[in-house]
Amino acid sequence: MKKAIFIMALATTFGLASCEECHECHYDLNGSQIELGEYCDDGLEEIEKSGFTDTDGTVYEVHCHEH
Repeated sequence: MKKAIFIMALATTFGLASCEECHECHYDLNGSQIELGEYCDDGLEEIEKSGFTDTDGTVYEVHCHEH
């Protein structure tokens, strides 16, 4: 019984530790939304803060759903 409780506690601990906050992100271009894919945790914060830079050097404001 103690072993089962210990295993459940470990599983819960590791499960919560690996929890990521991820959202789909996009930027707007000429009335269309250009999808950038899913970003998580630090990458999510960075893309929202810095924006998306295209090959011409234009920086677009990025919007991520539910963030």
